[in-house]
Amino acid sequence: MNMSNGGGMQRNLFSSGRILLVESDAPFRRSLENGVKRAGYSFDSCSTCDQARRLAEAFRYSVCVVEYHLRDGNGARLVAELKNAQANLRTVLISFYDLEWISRDVVPVADVFLKKPFDLLDFERILESLTSAVRSQALMRGISNTLDQTPAPILREGVL
Repeated sequence: MNMSNGGGMQRNLFSSGRILLVESDAPFRRSLENGVKRAGYSFDSCSTCDQARRLAEAFRYSVCVVEYHLRDGNGARLVAELKNAQANLRTVLISFYDLEWISRDVVPVADVFLKKPFDLLDFERILESLTSAVRSQALMRGISNTLDQTPAPILREGVL
């Protein structure tokens, strides 16, 4: 489990730019970490559902990026759990599987689906879009708690 100190490690505080990365393949996880770091976000990363749950209990995230097939569980089910605990959490599910094979699991819970391999610049743009949506939601909730700003899912196939 890697916990980055980009911006301080403050328990249970919301940061509109804090990202949770859950990816079991270490080299690919390092690539994602480099992209997130280059984009200027604070992040934590891990390789299992259990580690992700523990991190989500300790920190609030604006976005979680989760591999669909993890060693200890299904990433889509993990995303559903995390979203249940934090309604405004934005989610990216990633997988080598084609969306048509896993759409029943992915579509209900993911804001974005990326098929591996994908372009890291595209990934960074998606993170910016999702964190901007979280900031907008927080601002709108401050103005009126009656507005629902939940965006429709963005499902994309990867390119590279």
